[in-house]
Amino acid sequence: MDNLRQLIKKKTPVWFMRQAGRYLPEYRSIRKKEKNFIDLCFNSSLAAEISLQPIRRFNFDFIILFSDILVIPHALGQKVEFKESIGPILNKIKAANEFSLVDLQVCLEKLEPIMETIKILTKEKKNKQLIGFCGGPFTVLTYMFEGGTSKNHNLIRKKIKQEREDFKKLINLVTDFSIMYLIKQIRSGVDIIKVFESWAGLLDKEDYNEFVIEPNERIKTAIKTSFPKIPIIFFPRQSSRNIYSFMKRVKPDVLSLDKEVSAEVLNVAKKNEIILQGNLDPLILINGGKKLEDEVKKIMLQFSKNDHIFNLSHGIMPITPLDNVQKTLDTIKSLNETR
Repeated sequence: MDNLRQLIKKKTPVWFMRQAGRYLPEYRSIRKKEKNFIDLCFNSSLAAEISLQPIRRFNFDFIILFSDILVIPHALGQKVEFKESIGPILNKIKAANEFSLVDLQVCLEKLEPIMETIKILTKEKKNKQLIGFCGGPFTVLTYMFEGGTSKNHNLIRKKIKQEREDFKKLINLVTDFSIMYLIKQIRSGVDIIKVFESWAGLLDKEDYNEFVIEPNERIKTAIKTSFPKIPIIFFPRQSSRNIYSFMKRVKPDVLSLDKEVSAEVLNVAKKNEIILQGNLDPLILINGGKKLEDEVKKIMLQFSKNDHIFNLSHGIMPITPLDNVQKTLDTIKSLNETR
């Protein structure tokens, strides 16, 4: 945590979710070398190169490991494919006990190529901090049950209500495996961990407490027990009023925010020494122009009394113009010099 707080005292640092990805022409060139996206995640040399591409082009303050949250179901034995213009396709889980006999240590060995990527990056990162990550347990399970991205998430909702005890066992298994995976990332060389709970907003208060807060709290406790100084970023996306329970229970080192943020969140974060991360709308980044510049200035002012990392409210989109990314970084740099 010390290195991160020292950096924030000097300036508002910046990185973008999915900063290593399809908006970069150099990424699209490499992407052609692996037919299946999941294979690209397990190609250590290419994954390391992709992780470094946005650093070389834009000099972001952090390197984000190039991988995917769905390497966890892949390692657990579920078939995972990515189809162009569709996204991830998984063989749907039919019963919660399908993974009751898996050996998590054997599954973890399947993720060794990702550890090799991290080791390559630790040699190349210079003065940058390297961010590793996993998906939040509930978010990963939504993909495992729904078989990919879903519009209504009916299958996961049904499982929670009709097979609650079995669902608890499965989310505990995914949480256990996520902890093992994150600890191995830290031992391999990452400096910061992020947990992407992208579908947290699906749940009402009772289910949110049980299937978002409790697993994330367990991840935080386990990581801090072994590595008390490692910063952990949590992104409980679209949590609405549940965000206050999350902040109180999980006590994140860094809280990544949606595009809407209240003064109350700012105050609670400041009082509890939580670093905030966010929260430029990716659509504004695409459109650019004066509105982009004004929004960057607004965000910098809004978070000026908090410890803050500038980022997006969600991942950068493939059609984002490179000039708009550079303009955002230039605006942040200019404002940093005058603060």
